Amino acid sequence: MSLSSQSNRSNKKQLPALNIAMVGHAFMGRAHGNAYRQVNHFFDLPVQVVPKIIVGRDQKRANAAASKLGFEGATTDLKAVLADPSIDIIDVATPNDSHYPISMDALRAKKHVLCEKPLAMTLAQTKEMAKFAKKQKVRVGLWHNYRRAPATMLAQKMIARGDIGTVMQVRAVYLQDWLSDPKCPASWRTSKATAGSGAHGDLNAHLIDLTRALTGLEFDSVCGMQQTFHKQRPAGKGKMAKVDVDDAFCMMARFKGGAIGTYEATRVAPGRKNYNCIEISGTTGTIRWNLERMNELEVFSQKDTRDGQGFRTIMCMDDVHPYAPNWWPDGHIVGYEHTFVHHVKDFVEALIGKKPFAPNFDDGVVVQAVLEAALASTKTKAWVKVPR
Repeated sequence: MSLSSQSNRSNKKQLPALNIAMVGHAFMGRAHGNAYRQVNHFFDLPVQVVPKIIVGRDQKRANAAASKLGFEGATTDLKAVLADPSIDIIDVATPNDSHYPISMDALRAKKHVLCEKPLAMTLAQTKEMAKFAKKQKVRVGLWHNYRRAPATMLAQKMIARGDIGTVMQVRAVYLQDWLSDPKCPASWRTSKATAGSGAHGDLNAHLIDLTRALTGLEFDSVCGMQQTFHKQRPAGKGKMAKVDVDDAFCMMARFKGGAIGTYEATRVAPGRKNYNCIEISGTTGTIRWNLERMNELEVFSQKDTRDGQGFRTIMCMDDVHPYAPNWWPDGHIVGYEHTFVHHVKDFVEALIGKKPFAPNFDDGVVVQAVLEAALASTKTKAWVKVPR
């Protein structure tokens, strides 16, 4: 790790620098870049996180992104960045098909890696990535940021301590509508070659990871159904592009230990912008979280007196809730962007303190195994065992 001195504007102390090179600078790059800029201002870390350089395909666009997102510079030369000993972490914020080659090159250079989800295009690739990261003895993380909302962290804590008893059932949906208009143009997200799958890998991947994080359950077998409603989309200049990924994907799951689950991911649900909702029922209660009301956690408990039973809403914005004390006074909300800051904060602390971090590439292997088993089941129209 480079330990060049860097001034910390928030507390005026001299801290060693942790230099970030981010590959990609679109939607996810904006979210990640904001996290790197903000994390030292709100959390006391033993290092100064430095947004050092953006790597893009076009120098002009990369320069503009670096200026806007607060990075010191930009380049199109990834090899030069990987060869730079002052760069500590490579952030892979690119389309799905490039996660594997970029991450593997970064691992060969013995850089720590933060990679967008899903980890790779195939289960074989994810296994290779996880194995190689261990061999290189570097730290890796996967950007499943929904784990790190104050409300989801509280849900995890409550489930672990038995507040709802033994988990029996998970009901999870992730609904969006941005592809409901057939005139919406084709993009890398509508092509199997670049995305791998549609709503399944894009949205079900989040639900799968969130299930594991909140409940500790592991998937045993799955059965899936998918549908592509709009098989062509405008590609510009009067041309049409084939859509060969799912618009919607439904999945049933059996977990080790006997619990069951249902999952629905769609990008063609008019009116649903980013409706990521998970409800977990146990033997004595239920917990429900919805991203569109992300500071609220709904809880029902049979332990309450019969005349006082009902869902109650916990507002997860007070100093007793995870991460919340570092932001605003009690009752003031946190947002989507803060989950990325929390992710960076936890990764840096784990890296410096040599402690475990999740989700890592092993978690990415598990998510990909579930995704692929469900895809396989759509062909056999039968339950498919999730590989170990």
